[in-house]
Amino acid sequence: MSVGTSDTNQGVRIDQSLRAVFAGRRGRLLLGLLLAEFAAAIQVVAYTTVLPVATADLHGTRLYGATLAAGSLSTVAILALGRGPFQRLSARSTLFVATALYIVGILVSATAPAMIWVLIGSVLRGVASGVLAAFGLTAIGALYPDELRGRVLGLFAIAWLLPSLAGPPLNAIATVAFGWRWAFAWPVLVIVVARLLVGRDADLVPWETATHRPPRGVAAVVLAGLVAASSAPALPGWWGVPLFAAGLVASCVAGARMLRAAAPGEARRYRTLLAFFEVCISCFAAFGLLSLLVIAGLGHGVVAGSVTLGAAFVTWSLAGFRPTVLDGVVRDSATAGSALVAVSVLAAAIPMTGVVHGNAAVAVAISASAVLGFGMGIAYPLLSGQALDALATERVGDIATTVAFAEMGATAIGYLLGGGIYSLASHLGATPRTAIGLPLVLAAAVGGVGTAVAARRAAVPLSP
Repeated sequence: MSVGTSDTNQGVRIDQSLRAVFAGRRGRLLLGLLLAEFAAAIQVVAYTTVLPVATADLHGTRLYGATLAAGSLSTVAILALGRGPFQRLSARSTLFVATALYIVGILVSATAPAMIWVLIGSVLRGVASGVLAAFGLTAIGALYPDELRGRVLGLFAIAWLLPSLAGPPLNAIATVAFGWRWAFAWPVLVIVVARLLVGRDADLVPWETATHRPPRGVAAVVLAGLVAASSAPALPGWWGVPLFAAGLVASCVAGARMLRAAAPGEARRYRTLLAFFEVCISCFAAFGLLSLLVIAGLGHGVVAGSVTLGAAFVTWSLAGFRPTVLDGVVRDSATAGSALVAVSVLAAAIPMTGVVHGNAAVAVAISASAVLGFGMGIAYPLLSGQALDALATERVGDIATTVAFAEMGATAIGYLLGGGIYSLASHLGATPRTAIGLPLVLAAAVGGVGTAVAARRAAVPLSP
């Protein structure tokens, strides 16, 4: 498939065909990165789909939100340190360390005798992801021009298509036939193969370059807020509510300051990062609740929950392959995609109101999930790619790390906003419908703010 060429600001025509994208060693590295993304997609789909089953089996409802957010929280802790701690490691050594940690984390979760061990395994996997989080973005930012980067990032969405289609039923079958532990464990084989392939051309990645140091005090506030919000559901009675709210707000505000510090004097780049951050919070809050919505909120089984969550991954994959699909229809595709995210998250709360019942309620949930994925398929590659536009080579790794921090920080906050409120509200005696519907409405509001920031960003010129 080919999409031809594109004019750049300098009048030079950039070949955007797949042949150009995959040419040479950078193309071979990209293939390895795409397989690694495919492996990560398999693991994420398995983990998110099966976690409610593991939680019920281990009687770990009070730790559901903390476990859901634990991986992202530990990833954020690593990313908050910046690139400095890993500059002594080569790109291949970084791959080896991250892969070893990831394998251990999966095994700990899969063999967990209690919910706390699932949480610990998530922490180990999160540390591994933090070590490697900016690796692919650094490679793409350094090896591909601005005009081609959105096209390249869109390819990563396709890596989610097969896991999205086959993953939910496959994990449901594995869970029913062999138990949730096997559903957690089997994707590790694909992950190891993918990391080995990436290692062949890892020397192309400018991994040793770093100039930006994140403000440590602000990073500490992000982490402290996330830890406070994670631990709040374990407190007795209503004592956890103020701690949860304060922790979540503190992590959001401090996270925004981290993004501003990475792009001083660059209003458009900062707003792009901030919009990306807020839209991801909205999306991942919903992702943490969609399967739970169908299973605990509507009383259906793991298959229906898997299909509902899988719908988002499928449409994300399809829209992400061509994130410019709305160009010419709307003024700014990234803003339109962000708006679709906010609207769909709000729509996902409708089944929790009791307005629709039975199969109609499940249909609404699946439809909202599909629109959510479509919106993210457009907004995600455009906003993350535009954050890397007009950068000198020595800054690519730093901004790529900031993009990774924005995504993983938003993932942790989103999972806490969704799963944390569910755990807290359930502990306080709220019905599953209330405990699920409330965080969805709040997540939709965050997505609305992200849409407004995305719209404002489009009016500001990009500073080099």
